[in-house]
Amino acid sequence: SYCTYKLILTAIMLTMNASMFAVFVIAAVSIFSVPCHGFVPHQPMMRSLTKEQPALMSVKQDSSSFFKFLGGALNEPSSKKTARDSNLLIEKAKDILYNKSGFYSAYDAEVFSEEFVFRGPFIGPLNKRDYLQTMDAFGIYKAIPDINPNAWGFSIDPENPNRVWFMVRNTGTFDGEPIAPKSINYKPNGAQLKGCPETFSMLFDQDLKLKYLSVGYVADRFEGNTNGKGAAVGIFNAVGLPFPKVGPLQRFAQWVGTEVYCVGPMSYSVKDVPEWWTDKNVGSGGYL
Repeated sequence: SYCTYKLILTAIMLTMNASMFAVFVIAAVSIFSVPCHGFVPHQPMMRSLTKEQPALMSVKQDSSSFFKFLGGALNEPSSKKTARDSNLLIEKAKDILYNKSGFYSAYDAEVFSEEFVFRGPFIGPLNKRDYLQTMDAFGIYKAIPDINPNAWGFSIDPENPNRVWFMVRNTGTFDGEPIAPKSINYKPNGAQLKGCPETFSMLFDQDLKLKYLSVGYVADRFEGNTNGKGAAVGIFNAVGLPFPKVGPLQRFAQWVGTEVYCVGPMSYSVKDVPEWWTDKNVGSGGYL
């Protein structure tokens, strides 16, 4: 009877793995779809076959749909691997931020790609060489020994799985070494840093080297004591170090300090910016 056939089919399904079962179903569909002139099924069985015929025909007409259905179980390890890779990328971003960035700690040059670009609202683009030089020149983590980004909200960009986004809210005390001791030489004064929320991102290349770092884009300028500014400029405001407002005067000062008489931190790279970076604005140009 038809019930017997169903029991036999169930037993076969239980003994097969997913791949064998797929082959079996396709073969079964082919057999049932070919008219059998030497066998006339019992009427109730005919009704049962007729009821299930649309499902069988849909499998025959679009086998990809069947494999998509079957692929749910087969592809499960792949989806888990993607989630695991995302977590590893986030942990890598955290490690660089806290331990290897050059801003919150000494830098590790090995984590930066040779195609690296740094960009903030007021500073950049900086290539790898100029970024590391500027971090050395500022010495922020030495000037504010307890500086902490207090980062949160790490997530993977849904349109770029190699990019990690997160927020920071800087805190610390300016009681260490002077800021930019070889140029500005701004002495410590014990000022407290209470930053506003800022958006950061890190883009990694295929070798998991840091290719792009964006910082300092303020989410709420009414919080903290940085006058609504982020990154190093926000710190300068908090500790009382004057920084020109965005405009012609600031752009002129950045040009002089970078291209005419550069003795310390650079506002942008004059040459050797990686070709993948195509935006032509430098410093605060184009931001406000």
